[in-house]
Amino acid sequence: MLEIRKISKIYETEDLKQVALDKVSVNFRKNEFASILGPSGSGKTTLLNIIGGLDKYTSGDLVINEVSTKEYKDADWDSYRNHRVGFVFQSYNLITHQSILKNVELALTLSGVSKRERTRRAKQALKKVGLEKHMHKKPNQLSGGQMQRVAIARALVNDPDIVLADEPTGALDSETSKQIMDLLKEVAEDKLVIMVTHNPELAEEYSTRIIRLKDGKIIDDTNPYDGKVNTREDLEVERRKSKKTSMGFGTALSLSLNNLMTKKGRTFLTAFAGSIGIIGIALILAMSSGVNNYIEKTEKETLATYPLSISASSLDIGALRSDREGQADVECETQSICTIDDITNNLLLEMTSSMNSNDLANFKKALDDNYGGIDDYITDIKYLYDLDLQIYSSDYNTDIVQVNPNTFSVSDTVISEYNTSGLEESQNSMLAMRNNVFDELIDNQDLLNGQYDVLAGHLPQNYNELVLVADENGQVPISVMYSLDLRNREEIQKVIQKKQAGEDVALDSINYNYDDLLGITYKLLLNTDYYEKQNGIWVNRSKDEKYLKSKLDKATDLKIVGVIKVNENAVEAQSGFVGYTHELAEFVINKINNAPIAQEQIKDPKINVLTGRKFEGSNLTYETVTKMLGINDLANPATISIYPKNYDAKEEIKRIIDEYNSEQPEESRIKYTDYVGVLMNGITVIVDVISYVLIAFVAISLVVSSIMIAIITYISVLERTKEIGILRAIGASKKDITLVFNSETIIEGLVAGVLGVVVTMLLCIPANAIVGSLTGVNNIAFLEPKYALILLVISVVLTMIAGFIPAKIASKKDPVEALRSE
Repeated sequence: MLEIRKISKIYETEDLKQVALDKVSVNFRKNEFASILGPSGSGKTTLLNIIGGLDKYTSGDLVINEVSTKEYKDADWDSYRNHRVGFVFQSYNLITHQSILKNVELALTLSGVSKRERTRRAKQALKKVGLEKHMHKKPNQLSGGQMQRVAIARALVNDPDIVLADEPTGALDSETSKQIMDLLKEVAEDKLVIMVTHNPELAEEYSTRIIRLKDGKIIDDTNPYDGKVNTREDLEVERRKSKKTSMGFGTALSLSLNNLMTKKGRTFLTAFAGSIGIIGIALILAMSSGVNNYIEKTEKETLATYPLSISASSLDIGALRSDREGQADVECETQSICTIDDITNNLLLEMTSSMNSNDLANFKKALDDNYGGIDDYITDIKYLYDLDLQIYSSDYNTDIVQVNPNTFSVSDTVISEYNTSGLEESQNSMLAMRNNVFDELIDNQDLLNGQYDVLAGHLPQNYNELVLVADENGQVPISVMYSLDLRNREEIQKVIQKKQAGEDVALDSINYNYDDLLGITYKLLLNTDYYEKQNGIWVNRSKDEKYLKSKLDKATDLKIVGVIKVNENAVEAQSGFVGYTHELAEFVINKINNAPIAQEQIKDPKINVLTGRKFEGSNLTYETVTKMLGINDLANPATISIYPKNYDAKEEIKRIIDEYNSEQPEESRIKYTDYVGVLMNGITVIVDVISYVLIAFVAISLVVSSIMIAIITYISVLERTKEIGILRAIGASKKDITLVFNSETIIEGLVAGVLGVVVTMLLCIPANAIVGSLTGVNNIAFLEPKYALILLVISVVLTMIAGFIPAKIASKKDPVEALRSE
């Protein structure tokens, strides 16, 4: 079955040509115990290595079952060593970081045997050599004889045709040597066993055939074999055992992981060094993500305060700015002054020419019909009208006090903070109070809840319910409290007068408990309620106290049902006002529009119902009178405020508006100015650019750590040289060896990546605490899962690249030389 035909092996160097085998020819039987004897340098080990496929002959032929190996490629030799040959070495050549069971299983993994089957067969082989009780031990926990038994079990586990033993008893005592020889003799009953030995006594006692070599030639053969024709069974075995070998990725990982675990300290230090660059980049990405999230949150909340607003009449700031660009600054001549016309008048003319008129009625209809899918990008649309709510104090029996709108000027002291006792106020500065202290709330409840915290009561649920809105510190301008008739107006007027006289005076501090505020009611009059028809003319009776009280008796009650404050995480949310719902605005508009005076004016727009005369030639216009009466068309708002979901959504909304404009005639197109875009454009880009620059610098450390990992991997190759030889001896291919060391770098890269991500997350905790305490901005450093995953992949890929050359070096090592290394 095994024929050696005139094989020669010549080792050549530049200055030396050494013949190890000189045209050796010998045939072996299917089952016999052949011993090869000879002095050192006679070529016996070289012959054994050639038979085992570890070394290649220079000339001649090795024939297996009448199949020549002259055309064998590397994959064929790998398959041959795995399926047909089992090695037993003098120094055992076990992989020290693998268990006994794993050492025996290794050859089977290359054969593609299932895990369950290879474990069964490995245990069976260990049982055959009497080591079933030691299968989970490591090689260094066994005696020399036991380790050699493991080697025999490994050689037999894949049911090879040939067992090659190189000085199998050279390192054993006499008693143990006898046990090993007995085992090999038993194996030789149905297999070919070829043993190289220096011990002629053992050879003569156990072998059935002794072949003696000298100077690379056979000088004696005690039982020569001239060869016979192979049976059909032999040829079938040959085809079956020509199957290619392949190491699974799991096996490669297991080998590398076990090796790394034997050097835990170095593995950790290598992984930590490799993680430094990952930590640097991860921290930058964490800060970048946190800042961008904060910017996005700020943008969203800023958009809630400064939505995309489109008014019936608007000023095109962009056009105005572009018109002003390129104009030279006006310089005054020496000892002269410039006239105002040169600068201011030109600017006024430009502003006038830049005023736009928007057809909001048509645009509102498009929005209501979800034009362009705009609903997908908005959180709310707010329609505002030219509406001044006429609101009075509910205590009007003595004095009639109008709380909205009013022109009452006061010192602007503020309610400094909310506490358990309620609202406390303290004096700050002298300012003029706002004309309207009542303002419409955002309709979107989620957005509203995100901007404000409820301190007492609840948000409005009905059209006639109100809330008092404070800032994030619980502060409300004292002017608002006076406007709401919660403090005596005469008191503040006296303080103002004393201040103007130079006296150092201050308002007394007053607490406002929530109970003092909740439940306060006000009276809502309509603009049309002020007019009564007399002699065919509508007369304004707002100065008639008796008439006004009679109207207030029938007026709608408005009640404060909640006290809220700006959320500490909200940005630029409005505060210092009393909020009402859009339902109230619609209620007022509908009531006004249905009032007799309004119906009369709408029915005849040419006649002024207040004078009974035509508008033509009068100072008053139809628009002026309808505004005085509070008449509004719900289909034609004065302002449309669009609240985008985020900055990207805002860009989509702008695109939809542009698309809408492209379908409209010039006079119906919408013009607007994106104030928030002007203020915040480019912030995210700046953060990203800074992040990229920092990452570029930190990436240098990744390169350095990759070089270090390449060096560590090369050191590992040197340390595991014998393991490389063992793997090649049992049939591992060059690709398999590359896979083993690539697996090691994958593990190192994965550990480095995980370590880098974990350390970054831990560092984010104190970083967030410090930044939060200094700036009040929470979670400024946050490593997003996608970035963590990307960094893990980068770490693994970089270490694989770094270990590529060392892995290739490992795969090209000569197996014979590798087995000789220590």
